[in-house]
Amino acid sequence: MEIQFVTDVAGNKTAAIVPFEEWERMEKAKDLLEHIYLSEIIKKRKNSRSSMNLDDLLNAEGLIRADLES
Repeated sequence: MEIQFVTDVAGNKTAAIVPFEEWERMEKAKDLLEHIYLSEIIKKRKNSRSSMNLDDLLNAEGLIRADLES
């Protein structure tokens, strides 16, 4: 994998150009990690007596329903 960097006038890296195949792989891995993370949250709270609904739970974790649809 060859990553190229975009720099500003001072030579500081401001962006990276990643090959598309690598980007796709990273996106799939990120989606998988998000699902594992949510699964762990649900598992921890499954037997709790909380009356929090799904939207409140997602909101507490900084997520929305649309995040689950991917």
